[in-house]
Amino acid sequence: MINLQIPEAGVVEQHVHLGGAVPIHRLYEAAVDRGIRLPVQSYHEFASLLHRRRDNSGTLERYLEIYEVAERIQSGPQAVRESVLIALNGAARTGGSLAVDLEGEATTPDKQQLPIRALELRFNPMKRNGNGIWDLDRVMLAACSAVNEIRTAYKGNLKAGLMVCLGRDLPFEENLILAKKVARWSEEGLPVVGLDLAGPESSNSLKDPARLEEMAELYRLAGPRVGRTVHCGETRAIDLETFLQTVKTLQPERIGHPLTAVRAYCENEDASGLKLMAERGITAELCMLSNLLTGAVQNIESYRTILNAFDQFGIRYTFSTDAPSLQKSTLAGEIGSLLQSQAVRPEQIEQSFETAAQTTFLHRLVH
Repeated sequence: MINLQIPEAGVVEQHVHLGGAVPIHRLYEAAVDRGIRLPVQSYHEFASLLHRRRDNSGTLERYLEIYEVAERIQSGPQAVRESVLIALNGAARTGGSLAVDLEGEATTPDKQQLPIRALELRFNPMKRNGNGIWDLDRVMLAACSAVNEIRTAYKGNLKAGLMVCLGRDLPFEENLILAKKVARWSEEGLPVVGLDLAGPESSNSLKDPARLEEMAELYRLAGPRVGRTVHCGETRAIDLETFLQTVKTLQPERIGHPLTAVRAYCENEDASGLKLMAERGITAELCMLSNLLTGAVQNIESYRTILNAFDQFGIRYTFSTDAPSLQKSTLAGEIGSLLQSQAVRPEQIEQSFETAAQTTFLHRLVH
């Protein structure tokens, strides 16, 4: 595969969404089994609909629009538990795989050249309770049960934790319920390690100071036991000033897709976003393929400029797949593409492995 120095303890993947981590054919089988009404009539239509490609994405909004289908199929305690088990087993089984079959399932490599030994899996429980049909605590308990089963089954060789996503597209009242529950779940010792804010940035950019203060209150309510990250700056819906105020107010330790800061520097020679990240020691969570699919990054070669900007200001970064099953990608495959295109140097990848191990929220797990 790739001539890289891989950490003896394996690789940590920080940024993976549950909705994008279950193979498409498994989602379809689950929908058929549970009698869930789908927006298409055949499996081939379903597979084409869910597979994230350039021709059916192009913007973050279009990229995310089919997640509602995956979330509906993954709703309820049993479905959530099964989805978490599939996602974690898949990550452990296929570490280092470059090949993905036609169904989007990574093939098992003869040798795990890029073994994933730790994974932070994020999702929004509110979007998996069937609009209130299922109890939110039972949904989360089912997810946590799956994580604990995996940790036991793999004899400590696969660490895992859950990140709870607040929704930019959810009402404040629903996010408030989630934030309060995150505090309680983490206090009870469940494997809930982090808080995130996800969803279409255009639906709630937090440019309005009142909306930003509301979100800050939710982050405070979630409590000190969980790590803080936030999707911020992937699209131009987040301007530089909004990016700066969001970072200052929410005080994240990591940021998913902080591309607004890079754009401001490269296009307008305004380094304030990058300087703020550097001053606060914030890590950038990067997801190469999803950024290309949403149009956030124009081409893979652009990553050379992005990474050089982060390096120039001493900002650490990690690489993850974001939605491996819906993109039909693997971490090894994405890293291989970056290296092949010479958008990244081997030492940058190796440093990202160290950064992921150092900045993972899995250190917060109570054993």
